[in-house]
Formats: sequence, structure tokens, C-alpha cells
Amino acid sequence: MYIVNSVLGDASGGRWQVVCDYARLLQARGHRVLNLLSKRHTPNLDLLPDGCDVEFVSSHGHYDLWAAWRQRRRFTGGPSPDLAIAHCSRSVALLKRSLAGRAPLLAVSHSPKVRRLLAADACLALNRDIGARFSKASAGKPSFVVPNMIPVDVQVLPPWRRRQPLRLGALGRFDPVKGFDVFIDALGYLKQTGYPFTAQLAGEGAEKQALQRRAEACDLAGQLSFPGWIDDVDRFLTEVDILCVPARSDAFGLTPLQAARAGVPMVLSRAVGHGEMFMPDTQALFAAIGDARETAGQMARLAEHPGLAERLRQSAFKRLVTHYSTRAATERLIDIIENQVKIYSI
Repeated sequence: MYIVNSVLGDASGGRWQVVCDYARLLQARGHRVLNLLSKRHTPNLDLLPDGCDVEFVSSHGHYDLWAAWRQRRRFTGGPSPDLAIAHCSRSVALLKRSLAGRAPLLAVSHSPKVRRLLAADACLALNRDIGARFSKASAGKPSFVVPNMIPVDVQVLPPWRRRQPLRLGALGRFDPVKGFDVFIDALGYLKQTGYPFTAQLAGEGAEKQALQRRAEACDLAGQLSFPGWIDDVDRFLTEVDILCVPARSDAFGLTPLQAARAGVPMVLSRAVGHGEMFMPDTQALFAAIGDARETAGQMARLAEHPGLAERLRQSAFKRLVTHYSTRAATERLIDIIENQVKIYSI
């Protein structure tokens, strides 16, 4: 099949990783993939598989009819796609107009905000909650849960070691939704109790200065470092004993999956996506969204009970292999795509 794989909005972080994963999986199954990208938001093309077609589009918003007309001429004058996958609402808007009903359009939803995706013929949702929202708002259009996936090359986890002092970590884009202020406040509570630790908060973003000021207010100088954006997440994870993911909202982030692959015990927030990824007290410990005191208590609980930490990380790894490894998720994604093309052609 000839498949368009498009993101015309923000192409960074987890969303861009998913775009590249789809391109890699579809190409590996013998499909021709055209990655339709924005000239304004140029991503890191090195993450795309070799041999993928890439085309840049100049689009100035959801109502850029000129861009849609140009792309429609492109599809009319050349090979017509069998299917299109849109990883953002701007891609949905452009592809719905440019395909003009010649092929099914699947929207990949990375957020519970689905209103601008409703023009798509179906939704590939990262979790059940998003899928239900799409189906309800679209008056019954199909939705399919296709979680994020990562390759898993190891069969057995390396031993977990708790360092002295304890090493705590968190990483991601510095945005209020990520909840890193909660992580810093939790470290402040640990410090107040005299708990020995060092910590790293890796990332970049608009909230960096505010987070640094918060760390100063919590008197964390010498204990909390800000190493900046981390490209090699796996290496970062080898340097921490416990990972904290305190997000206020998370559809289905990659970071918990990467931690499970590395065998790092986790304290997660009770964001909807986290609850679908891993089971509380079976594969990770959970804390209420925004609750720094409970987050601190859960990190201390993991540190003080190595047997519990070992059970959690082993169980999280098994769930990762079974449900979220590339091998496990690929067949579901391919089946959905091929079936949608068959249904659309009837």
C-alpha cells in the first residue's frame, strides 16, 4: 500500500517518536510511506528509517485552503494514497480536504482533546479514555487503542542497585502539565525529613527558570541538578535508582515504558494514561496528581523496601514485553490499518 504519514504541527518529543515508529513499522512490512511534514516545524529527520520518502508542506493553519488545494493536486497528479495517518489536527484538516474521500484518514490522538480530529474516518487512540471520547464526539466513528511502543532487545533485567545516597530522577519537557514542580516539592519534603539523596531533573522548556527558583526555595542546592535536555534517555536511566513521573496529564508517555525497559522502579502520578500502562502496587507505585507529600512518601517506600522495588520492576518489564514492545504492538497496528483500507474500499 501507499500510505501518507503526516504531522504538520509540533514535531518533537513523544509525538515525533510515534511518527517515526509508524514509518519504520509500515516500511518494514513492505508499504510505501510518504512522511508529510511541515516546513515550519522541521523535526530531527535522523530518527526516520532509511529510504523513507519525505515531503515538506507549507501550511498556515487548519483553514489553509490553498495548502489543501496544492496537496490535492499533488495526489491527483501522482499516485493516490491508499490510506493516510494524521498525527495532529492540522494534518487531519489538510488531508481530509486533499484526499477528497479517495482514501481513509486515521487520526492518531496523543491528547484527550479530540474535537479537531473528528473529520477523520477513525481514531488510533493512545488509551481507552481518548478512544471513548472520540467515538462519543464523532457519533460512533470507530476508534482503536494503539499504545506507544518501544523495542525491547533484552530478555532479563540487570540487577537493581540502590546507591548510597539514593539517586532520584525525572525528565521531560519543562511544561506545567509535566508536574516537575511536584517532583521538586517532593524532594523538599524528603530533605526536611533528613532523607539522604541526590536527584537529577533533565529537560528544557519555558518553565526552566521557575523550576530552578523552586529548587532554590526548597534549599536543594547541591542535591538537585539540571543537566539539560537528554538525548540518550537509556543512559540517564542507568544513573538513577528511582524514576518519578509526576505528570498532571499523560495520554501514554514513552518515559515510563523506557524506565520499565531499563528496570528502574517508578513512582507515577494517577494520570489516566499511567493507570492504563501499569497496575498500581503491582508494576509501579502511584501518587495523587499534584500531591508532593505522597510522591515523596512513595519514593521513600521504594527505597526502604528493596524487595518491593524488585517485584515492581520485574512485573513492569513483563507487561512491557507482552503489551508495549514493538513486536507485540506491530501486529495490532498493521491489522487495524489493513482492515480499514478493506472496509473503506467496499
